[in-house]
Formats: sequence, structure tokens, C-alpha cells
Amino acid sequence: MNKYRGNRKNIGLHHRIASLIEAMASGSLVLIFFFVSLFLVSCSSKPQTAEQAPVVEVQAVKVQRGDVNHIIQATGRVEVLKKVEINSPVEGVITALFVKEGDFVRKGAVVAKLRPIEAEAAIRGSSTISPAMRQSFLKLGIISLSSPFNGYVSKRYVSSNALVQANAPIVTVEDLSSTYLHVDLPSIYLEQVKIGDQVLIHFLSFPDDVFKGRIVTINPTVSQETQTVTLNVSFSNRDQEIKDGMFAVVDIISNTHKNTLIVPKDAILFDPDTGAEYVMVVGQDSIAREVGVKTGYKEDDRVEILNGLKEGELVITQGNYALADGTAVKVVTIPHNKKTLQAVKPEDLD
Repeated sequence: MNKYRGNRKNIGLHHRIASLIEAMASGSLVLIFFFVSLFLVSCSSKPQTAEQAPVVEVQAVKVQRGDVNHIIQATGRVEVLKKVEINSPVEGVITALFVKEGDFVRKGAVVAKLRPIEAEAAIRGSSTISPAMRQSFLKLGIISLSSPFNGYVSKRYVSSNALVQANAPIVTVEDLSSTYLHVDLPSIYLEQVKIGDQVLIHFLSFPDDVFKGRIVTINPTVSQETQTVTLNVSFSNRDQEIKDGMFAVVDIISNTHKNTLIVPKDAILFDPDTGAEYVMVVGQDSIAREVGVKTGYKEDDRVEILNGLKEGELVITQGNYALADGTAVKVVTIPHNKKTLQAVKPEDLD
């Protein structure tokens, strides 16, 4: 019995020793896993050095000097000064019509012939007139209608053998060399324009062409309905391709700043919180830095810089949106502005 108890004690001791060894082994594995994990985390959390920071590719141009205009935009329509509607002087029948719409006619050219209704009735009502006599009557009393000046037939109202009333329109002739532009200018700009100001005219029918004109009259009365002022703009229609009633968008040049600092429109950014304008400037260290600017006149894709920049500084035009201050950049392509901003050469970046 005592021997059995002793064996049981030995067996229990062996179990406790085995459990202790197993626990120690397990704890060692936990410690090893902990230190390895800590090492990996510490490695991944190391800050990147300046050499490891990504370089952003951008496009940029140099700040340059040039002229920029103050532009006031408005709309207008073409009107013809010399326009005439050739009417029938009496009631009668159109015996001949020599023109169609779009034809050019010279001063004095006959556009139509008309036989008065009395002569027509006399001829048609007589059964005793011989054929020869009838022809004589047909020639007698015919009225010729002619153009009073050189121009184009813009409208034809009747056809041959039509019966027309007295004063009925036959054709309309327009002298397209006498065209001008009737512009409706918002009254808030009235004090900024004057007679003689240059106007750039853009017709929707000729999107690639720009016509030049000048303000010749300014109506002093403001329309109560539209709050606009009527301007008359003269322009050359030498080729007479501009027609009566055409719609146009006009740029009125009310003032010009000469030899001023200019950047492309794409270089200007806006702070969404303050509304302040700024640009991203590339320094000699190829680091982009945010620079606040004050802008002036804006014309097409050019913006005047009143302060904040110097001539020759390099401003980013593409890749600048959401670019953080202090970002390393690389200028990869340099665009060319045909109007004022000249291309920046690669050696200018050194």
C-alpha cells in the first residue's frame, strides 16, 4: 500500500515537471513572436528621407511681360443700312421676274416687269383683237421695276404671272457693304466704353475668323426692359459674306495695360476656404512652393499679375492642382503660348 502511494506521488511529480517545461517552451515562442513583430513595425514606421520622397512631373512656363486688354463681352446682331423693298406701283400681273434670292444686281438693273390690271383686262375682255394687235397691247403699259443701287436680293415675294396688289412687295435688295453691328451692352458697363473703342467680333457662322470694328454711336437711353444700352459698331464687310441678321459675340477693348506681367490662366489656383488666388512656383531646388498673387486684367488664356511674382519666375500650369507646398517636382514638357507667353527652353531651368 505504501509502495503504491509512493508511485502515485512520483507520477504526479513527473506530470507537473512536464507541464512546467511545456509552459516554458510555449512562453519562449510568444516572446520570440513579440520581438519579431516589434522589429517589423519599427522598420515600417521609419520616416522616408528626402531622397525617397516621390517626384511629381509638371508643366511650367516663365512669367513674362506683355500687353493685356480689359475686355467687356456683349452680344449683337448685324443690320444693313441700305435696304430697299421694291414694290408694285399699281395692281397688275407680273409678266417677268429676272432674279432669285441671293442674286447680285447692279444699280438700274431690271428685276421684274408688271402689266397694270387695266391693260390686262382690256386685252383679255376683247374677242375682236387680232393676234398682232394683241401683241401690241401686251407691250404697251408694261412697267419695269429696277434696283436703286448695287446689292443682293435677300427676299423674293412673288413668282411670274402672279397677280399683285398696289404697293405689294416684289423683292428686297440689300447693300451688304453698308452693314453694322447692333450691340446690346449691359448698362453697368456704360461708363467703361466710349466712341472709337476697338471691338473684336466673333460670328458663329465663321468660328475661325475675327472681325475688327469700332464703336461709332452710343445710345444715351437705357432700355427699361433689358437694362441695356445700344451701341452701333462699324466693321468691314468687304467680301460681303456677313449677312443681315447674323448673331455675333463681341469683345470690347475698353483699356490696355502695356508691358505688364502675364501668366497663363491655368497657372492660377484658388483657395476654397478663403477664395485667395495663388500659383505654384518652381524654385532652383526643383521644389514647388505656394505663392499668393493678385491678378488684374484677364484676356483669353492670359492673366495679368499685379503683385506676388517677378519676371522670369517659373510657374506650374499643369499638375499644380492639389499639389502640396514643398513637393519635389520635375518639369517634363514646356508648352508654347502663341499669343504672348513664349516657350521656356530646357536650359532655362538650370
